Amino acid sequence: MRRLADALGVMPNALYTYYPTKDALLDALLDSLLGEIDTGHLDSMGWRDALTRIMDDSRRLLLSHPRLVEVFLTRPSAGPNAGRLGEMTFRALRRAGLHGDEAVAAFRILLIFSLGYAAFQAPRLGDEERSRRGESAFRSLPPEDYQEIRTLATPLARPPDDDTFLAGISWILDGIARSSGDPSSE
Repeated sequence: MRRLADALGVMPNALYTYYPTKDALLDALLDSLLGEIDTGHLDSMGWRDALTRIMDDSRRLLLSHPRLVEVFLTRPSAGPNAGRLGEMTFRALRRAGLHGDEAVAAFRILLIFSLGYAAFQAPRLGDEERSRRGESAFRSLPPEDYQEIRTLATPLARPPDDDTFLAGISWILDGIARSSGDPSSE
């Protein structure tokens, strides 16, 4: 807090007036960032499109702040912007036919996939050397024991991309649709 106050050119007590602890400051920062996610028109979208947008926008937010990915993953999000996103997610899940514990489970699965994907994707973006090393390592495995991995070395070494994320969300939403009892529900 003192270093931050120095960097801002204010006295530490000025920060403590608004944020009594470092944790409170981090919570406010994370919630402020979540405020960048636009939830306009989500209620007018089909539940699949709404959930895809919330999760993809959340992933993209983390990718735009890769140094904060770990902080997002390790801290509870309880501020007003996190609450707004949660509310919109639960509304979309209700439109999908999920309620109560089922809705909570789906919410958690969607978050785990989206935030986990961002955590996996962030350090790999733009790191061609890492991809080359990975491909080389996969290809160097003994062919008698690792035929499938060696065959898939090139795509396996590529960094995870947006299309794969969207395919994964679609698979999860297909499961939600089946769970709701109406696979054609929109």
